[in-house]
Amino acid sequence: MKATSARRQLIVAILLALAVVGAAMRQLAPDPSLARDVGTLLLVLWLPVIGNLIAFVAARLPRRAAGGGFAPAAPFTPQLLVELTALAGATGPAADEVRCTLVVGNEGFTARLAMPLAQWLAAHQPQRVEVELLRPEVALPRLVPDAGFTLLAGHTPVGAGRVLAVRPPGAEGSAK
Repeated sequence: MKATSARRQLIVAILLALAVVGAAMRQLAPDPSLARDVGTLLLVLWLPVIGNLIAFVAARLPRRAAGGGFAPAAPFTPQLLVELTALAGATGPAADEVRCTLVVGNEGFTARLAMPLAQWLAAHQPQRVEVELLRPEVALPRLVPDAGFTLLAGHTPVGAGRVLAVRPPGAEGSAK
């Protein structure tokens, strides 16, 4: 049975009605009695719905933009040379999007490519691409030569790759 919005609303309405009945039972029943205890139980059944209600409201609150990112005017300074292979059926983001995430195991590292993702995906063959990492001090220990990774565009896996070379900090020139 699939939980749909209509079913959730029905369950919330039923639990709210039971809570009202429980409150009435507690109010009208004598203090040490089974009816008062059942009323308390009906009120307690409502508590899990409050957590769901808080989660529902929190999901609709505007989120703060993620802190940081590549400065728009910052020059491209690659730290990695990688070989990327597009996944079958992968579709790219906007034509000029260069930002992506490199996922190693269960860790993701924000990066940008030397070429737009759409251009790389349109090639339909493995390509060597330079990559700049947002936080190289965090990512480079995991992205060593021959390390494999998955490339995400937004939240969608679009490619797989492996590290060919790591450029030392301050190295000038192209690694192509």
